[in-house]
Order: sequence, then C-alpha cells, then structure tokens
Amino acid sequence: MEPHVQARQVTGVLPLCPFPPLHWWVLARSGAYIDVNATYQKQSLQNRLVIAGPQGRQIITFPVGTSDSSSNIFLSAHLPPRTMWRSLRTAYGGSPFFSFFEDELHDLWMKYLPSHAGDNKNLQSWSWASIRWTCKSCGWSVPCSTKTSPVIGTSSNDLRFKKSLSGDGWVFHRYRQMFEQQNAFIPGCSILDALFVLGPQELAIQLNDLVAPPKT
Repeated sequence: MEPHVQARQVTGVLPLCPFPPLHWWVLARSGAYIDVNATYQKQSLQNRLVIAGPQGRQIITFPVGTSDSSSNIFLSAHLPPRTMWRSLRTAYGGSPFFSFFEDELHDLWMKYLPSHAGDNKNLQSWSWASIRWTCKSCGWSVPCSTKTSPVIGTSSNDLRFKKSLSGDGWVFHRYRQMFEQQNAFIPGCSILDALFVLGPQELAIQLNDLVAPPKT
C-alpha cells in the first residue's frame, strides 16, 4: 500500500508515469504528491519515457489496450518487453552505472510488462513499480499519493497536463549524456538517463540543480 495524504494546498500534483522525468522528481522530493486517479492523457509521458539515444531524442512507448477506468489502464503486448529493453540497453549499455542496475532492472521490466496476449498487466502497477525501484536505488522515500484528485488551480505545478508533464516551461541544466557529442544535450529525459550517467549518489546531490521550475 502506498502512503497517502489528505488534500491540501500543495506545490505540485503528479500523475503516475513510468520512470518519471527529472522535474517530476524535483516536485516529488519537495513534497508534491501523486494523484492516483488522474485522468490518463493519450500520447503523454504517462505511458512513455524519453531517453537520449545514439540517434538523439528517443521515446520508448509502453502500448496500452483496454481500461476499466482512467486509473486502471491495461498494457498491451503488441510490443514485446524485450524489444523495449533492447532500446534501453542500446542507449545506456556503455554508461557508467547501467551494469550496476542491469539485472534487477531487467527483472522488473519482465515482471511488470506483458509478454503475450492475455498477460494482464496494468500501467498503474508498472508506474508504481518503476517509482519504487527508483526510490530504492536512490535512497529516497516513496512519494505520497491521494485518491482525492486536487482541484485544478490549487497547485502551482500541476503535471497532470500533458504539456506540463513534458517539461514545458521548465529549464533543464546540462549534465553529461552518453551521446551528447553527436546530438547535443537532450532535456526532459527520464530519470534513468541521469541515473545511469551520474549514479545514485551524485544524482541525489545534483537533482535540484539540474532543473528549474517555470517562472510565475
């Protein structure tokens, strides 16, 4: 069971998404909480993660199928998890910390993503698993969540909107990326990008310096 909080004035509201981007984590680490009933936004980071691959900005999409509700979206086996894993490994196999996390992350990938039709896995469980894994890897507390969706406008940073979740308006400061020499720095990546390059200790130290919130 995830930790819950009562609705209140907050600095940020977060949707569930797999391996969220850095600005999501900046808000989470400053006390923002997750709206587990946030409306699912199609073609958003709620079922995607951005990585810095050898050809530049790359999106790994976790296909979705049917749903019981906006908060219970079933994943589709249309794209096998091994295919998506191969994309991640191609991008980060040579990074300083990928090998350190590879085995347990691969196991997580295969456990929570459907491998065949009828393998009923859902996006919410996958997102929570990725968040818990990241927190464990970095030594962070799991962000609190609420089942009572905060009213729009009660938070200065509401990432339930697709553009906000993508990092619109945020300033992303450079850190070393794997293919930066070929592609220049790519902002707005999944936390996995910085984790594999910087490692958990350095990421924890630098997190609040890597991203600046939109000016109000």
